[in-house]
Amino acid sequence: MRDTITQIGRYEISRQLVDTALASVYDAFDPVERKPVAIRVPRTTHHGAKELTLGLRHPGLMTVLSYEQSQGEAFLVLEPFQGAPLASRLDDGRKMEPAEVMGLLRQLASVLDYAHAHGSLHGSLHPSSILLNDRNEVKILDLGAPATAGRNASPEQLLRAVHFLSPECLRDQPMDGRSDQFSLAVLAHEMLTGELPFSGKPLGVMFRIAYQGLERDAIREFPAAAQAVLERALSKRPAERYATCGEMVETLASALLRTVPAPTRLADAAEFAPAQAPPPASPARSGMARHFSGEALKYFGVTFVLCALALAAIFYFLLPKGPPKLVPVVSQPAASQPAVRQPAAPTAPPPQKVEAKTPPKSHAKKKADPDVDLKPAEPKIIRQ
Repeated sequence: MRDTITQIGRYEISRQLVDTALASVYDAFDPVERKPVAIRVPRTTHHGAKELTLGLRHPGLMTVLSYEQSQGEAFLVLEPFQGAPLASRLDDGRKMEPAEVMGLLRQLASVLDYAHAHGSLHGSLHPSSILLNDRNEVKILDLGAPATAGRNASPEQLLRAVHFLSPECLRDQPMDGRSDQFSLAVLAHEMLTGELPFSGKPLGVMFRIAYQGLERDAIREFPAAAQAVLERALSKRPAERYATCGEMVETLASALLRTVPAPTRLADAAEFAPAQAPPPASPARSGMARHFSGEALKYFGVTFVLCALALAAIFYFLLPKGPPKLVPVVSQPAASQPAVRQPAAPTAPPPQKVEAKTPPKSHAKKKADPDVDLKPAEPKIIRQ
């Protein structure tokens, strides 16, 4: 179908949204139900996408509303989505910030792992099959479609699709979820560097992917940890790759964000529950204690008690166990001054016998014993 198409079945076409080697997607309007829709017209006669995508519901998938036919042409009616292909952001070798790339890869890995868990496979994931809106929300197209290109595919479309095909797809071997992981790793390389890990003409690219494998020069710009992740995800053998796309993306994010920190954002108040008011503080608490929660005070108290016990143990072992001994200090006399003998400490004199002493001659009239009480002599009256 051509780009100038204006109607498919009962749906009115407004514009072409995506045109890949597998299918074309149009913005349309349903006049019966009076609502916008999207119409996907495949380039191949394979109709397996009907059974693989009708029952899937994921925020990253274009939900299939119905499967219809018009004039022998089968098409899918999808939910509408306002966005543009991811390929429009990668024109002219444009690089994207690692944090933005990791956000997109996480969404894509979530969609792919969900589809793999439900038995579906993409098989040809590339930037033109991914829609992206202004909020960096992704939608994956062509899920469940065959990996082979359909009729009327242009050389540019074939070249873009070939770069993302897995080795087992090119060798016509069985495919599983690890095949989509290979395509996701190629996409990660292009978003981070602006270049494809396998470059050249379509035939040369197909041979290198299927038989030669990844060259070291293609990932020299990455840190060593990120190189190891890409080497494993782009391995020729599916058994050597990661078990899921999510595991590969998280490992790559951990390797890259060690050198490139993720940007911060303002927190949205709607993400948090309203905080509960703290219980009223007791009037017995001090002013400082009112600023701490009960949990913080508990840990503070335990810490204080442990510190006090530790200090007490230290003092117990360091301090002497008995009373201090006094050591007399004898100061040396100076050279210019005579030595002065310090009087000895007074001691109780031993008991001695008291002997009566004879008074000297000049004091013969005095009593020898001073303890005797002398009485005055009585006056005598002399009569003539």
